[in-house]
Amino acid sequence: MQPILIFIVLMMIAMALAVGMIVQGHGCNRAEFWLRSFFIKGEPEEQVPEKIQNTAYYLMLELGDLLEADKDMDQYYGVKTVFNHVSALRAETLGHSTKVPLRPDEAPSYLKVVK
Repeated sequence: MQPILIFIVLMMIAMALAVGMIVQGHGCNRAEFWLRSFFIKGEPEEQVPEKIQNTAYYLMLELGDLLEADKDMDQYYGVKTVFNHVSALRAETLGHSTKVPLRPDEAPSYLKVVK
């Protein structure tokens, strides 16, 4: 009697894991989408357009190159520029319009000596 009970419990755990993988999975077939819609109400997630993926990829490459720079000010202004581009990309995907400055104003800063 006990081996049958253990077998039933293990099968229930395996089925729960399979349903969990289908609900969280990507690239499902028609039957899996039907099962997924039974557990999750609403539309499945949309795929991100390739243009946005490419833009985000190149922004991350640019950020990596900037962080390898030797000068701290180059890193600072570069990260600031990448942040502006990322903000513009986010606004574009959400449907807002923004203006992206290419470089921040590079006015020299003057320091005063205080004693």
